[in-house]
Amino acid sequence: MIRPTRHTSLITSLIAIGAALVATLALANPASARPLGQTPRAATAAPVAATPPMGWNDWYTFFCDVNEQLVEQTADAMVSSGMRDAGYRYVNLDDCWAASTRDANGHLRADPTKFPHGMKAVADYVHARGLKLGIYEDVGTKTCAGYPGSYGHVQDDADTFASWGVDFVKVDWCNVPFGDFPGLSQQQVAVKLYTAYSQALKATGRPMFFSICEWDPKLRPWTWAPAISNMWRTNNDYGSQWSQTLANLDQEAPLAQYAGPGHWNDPDILMVGKMANDTESRAHFSAWAMLAAPLLAGNDLRNMSAATKATLTNREVIAVDQDPRGAQATRLSHTDAADVWIRTLANGDRAVMLLNRGDTTTRISTTAQAAGLPSAGAYAVRDLWAHRTAESAGVIAASVPAHSAALYRVSPLKDGAGDYPPATEVDVDPQVPPAYPGSDLHVAKAGQTITTVAGFGDDGRTAVTDATLNLTGPSGWKIDGRPVSAPAVSTGKRLSGTWQVTVPADAGPGSYTLTGTATYRWGDGAHAATARTESTVRVLVGPTGSPYLSDLSWLSATNGYGPVLVDKSYFGGPLTIHGTTYQHGLWTNAVASIEYYLGGRCSRLTADLGLDDSVQGQGSVTYRISADGRSIYDSGVVTNGTPTAHVDVPLTGAQVVRIDVGDAGDGVTYDNADIAQPRLTCADS
Repeated sequence: MIRPTRHTSLITSLIAIGAALVATLALANPASARPLGQTPRAATAAPVAATPPMGWNDWYTFFCDVNEQLVEQTADAMVSSGMRDAGYRYVNLDDCWAASTRDANGHLRADPTKFPHGMKAVADYVHARGLKLGIYEDVGTKTCAGYPGSYGHVQDDADTFASWGVDFVKVDWCNVPFGDFPGLSQQQVAVKLYTAYSQALKATGRPMFFSICEWDPKLRPWTWAPAISNMWRTNNDYGSQWSQTLANLDQEAPLAQYAGPGHWNDPDILMVGKMANDTESRAHFSAWAMLAAPLLAGNDLRNMSAATKATLTNREVIAVDQDPRGAQATRLSHTDAADVWIRTLANGDRAVMLLNRGDTTTRISTTAQAAGLPSAGAYAVRDLWAHRTAESAGVIAASVPAHSAALYRVSPLKDGAGDYPPATEVDVDPQVPPAYPGSDLHVAKAGQTITTVAGFGDDGRTAVTDATLNLTGPSGWKIDGRPVSAPAVSTGKRLSGTWQVTVPADAGPGSYTLTGTATYRWGDGAHAATARTESTVRVLVGPTGSPYLSDLSWLSATNGYGPVLVDKSYFGGPLTIHGTTYQHGLWTNAVASIEYYLGGRCSRLTADLGLDDSVQGQGSVTYRISADGRSIYDSGVVTNGTPTAHVDVPLTGAQVVRIDVGDAGDGVTYDNADIAQPRLTCADS
């Protein structure tokens, strides 16, 4: 967890520093790495992290609103939901658990209001349920939220955690006194401070999982953290937007070599249950499992849907994440639309993820040979979400809906191939036009007719027979076209058809499902089978009247740190620019981008733009506004000394408006940029 007002100077060039740097700075002389002249103690190896940790973290749902009751209720929910039995163990507190000052002896203490019985009692409660307790601290003088940091108190804090029965320690990277380390780069300071913390935790004699939350990827923690910790953050804080999930996934693509038993890349807390829909949550969970990532749920376990619980407790997917070989997946292919990821498992199987990054259904394919499997006459392809096994002649393919992933476990079949149905594919392709020429956004409008093509293919070793393919849609949608049939569909061949689909004139905004269903026979006609797939058509309706952007649902939102916030700043207060407080608006941190659908219904946008007063006179940003990809406003460089920009721009006929916040070319530190009172003028109906 990070805060956007931390002091972080830019590093213009970094050297990849590995185990040699760690040895130079700390391991060769452990005593020199201990602050305040602490005496070294005999370290005890901690038998933790053979597989990535599984558990829960409070930050992205509760932020500073944490207390004893929340922790204990979450521990109970982890048991009652089946998560504990599925492998989840850690109940982890993030920032804001501590009292604002240390006690008279300089020891950390829990906030007496939030934790009236103390942290030892909380740990005992968690342990009694077969779980483990995690806690948060910082290598700096203060935590990111301003509570006492461990700088100058490292061994004392480690001993305190051990005495409480803590099992997991996450250590952040805020308020670091770089001036105390003349001549060292920020990377070297990080190595020195985190090595000292590692030594202190080991010296307690209590096995405690050590998580480094050094969130600046420019410092390349994967090159030095494996020698001193069990996991390390590989990216900045993120949110629950699909684009942010992809950004963190992309950051992991070149880092597979650094992960393994005992030490793991950390792409951040899970957003399952917080994404836009269950499909995105399953794709997100699939991706983190392929990465051998820590599975730390970030949702409210006390109040989660059945679908969220089913995703988090899918044991076949969890088994991929927890595979004892610990080999992180590598990306076999990558485009803007689709990825193929491969992970080698301990028994020689391959986990294969077909990831649709885009906004339309896409057929994605690879082969068993490309996945690194040995030549075989047939392969077992296990769908880890549908919990079904099929046999394939070697093709691994699926028609994957937008923002979704197919996840398979694939192995050679030496015999018994005839016991499984052939691997088949059904695809549905609604040919929805882009929102405007060149746009990646494909949306339908009420009353519009869309051509939809569907297909059925056989990837097994033998032909299927008596195949029929049909398309159905939601109630009230008109589907013109008849089912298509074939007496046989041979290996590698396809049956296809075309339908005209009409959106009802009164359709409201939302995602509507078209379903392609194929029936067929296999095994020389002895077995009947059905295959189906779903594709969504997104229907959007532009706003009416004079709404604030902050009252509308955005198409997408990305942010430099954490999520874009609505009607409040990062610290919970109102948006404030040059002393003026605003009830409505968006808080961002460069580099950020927010898009809204207008549907050609709006004529103007007004807003006040400027740095939030919380940055106390620091930071510099740029604002750009575009309509259907055309620039209509550019602020130039905005600083705290720049007057508030009062924006009034035309939007007549625009389908999409986009606001970008840049870093003005000098980095993102303190770039807390408000979009205040952003109001549209739109048609009334």
